[in-house]
Amino acid sequence: MKSELKIILIIAVILLGTFVFLIFRPDAYLPHQKIIISVPFEKTDLPINLIPMGETINHPKPQVPNGHPGIDFQWHHNSNILSSSDGQVSSIKLGSSNPGKWDVEVRSGLYLLRYKELEDYNSDLKIGSKVKKDDLIGHPGAYNFPDHPGTEYQIHWELASISLVLDRWCPMIYFDEESRKIMEKIWENVSADDKIKKQFPYICSGDYYKKEEKV
Repeated sequence: MKSELKIILIIAVILLGTFVFLIFRPDAYLPHQKIIISVPFEKTDLPINLIPMGETINHPKPQVPNGHPGIDFQWHHNSNILSSSDGQVSSIKLGSSNPGKWDVEVRSGLYLLRYKELEDYNSDLKIGSKVKKDDLIGHPGAYNFPDHPGTEYQIHWELASISLVLDRWCPMIYFDEESRKIMEKIWENVSADDKIKKQFPYICSGDYYKKEEKV
C-alpha cells in the first residue's frame, strides 16, 4: 500500500511539474518562428530620446528588482505609434500606473507587443482586430519631464512572450536591419551628459542585457 501511494505521489508531482512548466514557459517548448519586428514609430520621425531597458537611474537595483521592463521613446511633438508586427489586438485598457493613458497589446504568434502610456488609440481597433505591421496603434502620451525640458510625448514599449510570467526580451536582435540601425542611431544621439547613458551604456542592461529567447 505504501509503495502504491509513493508511486501515485511521484506521478502527481511529475504531472504537476509538467503542467507548471507548460503554463509558465510555452516559449521553451513550442516550436515557432522567431518574430521579426520594426520600430513602433515612423522611420522619418525619430524620437529625440529613449529610456533603456533594464537598470536606469530611476529603476535601480535592488529597489526595482528587474529594472525597467521595456523601452520608453520620447518626442518634442506628437507622433504616430505604429504596429511593430502583424498580429491581433489582445487587450485595450486604461493604464493602472498612468491615469488617463491607454495600453494596447498585440499578440503575434507566441509574442506580445505592448504599446503603453498612449494618449489615445486608433478608434478602429477592438479586441480581436487584426493589424498589419505599420498600422496606426495610437499616439504617445502627453507629459512634462523636468529632466528633459521640451520633451512632451512618450510611449513605453515592450516585447514579451505569452508566458504567464510575462518574460520580456531585449528587442535588439528581433529588429529588422533598418530598425536596428535606427535604434543604434537614436541611442548614439542621446546626450553624452545623460546620467542614464553614462551609468548604463547599453540599450538593454542588467537582467535584460543580451537576453534573448531560445527558439
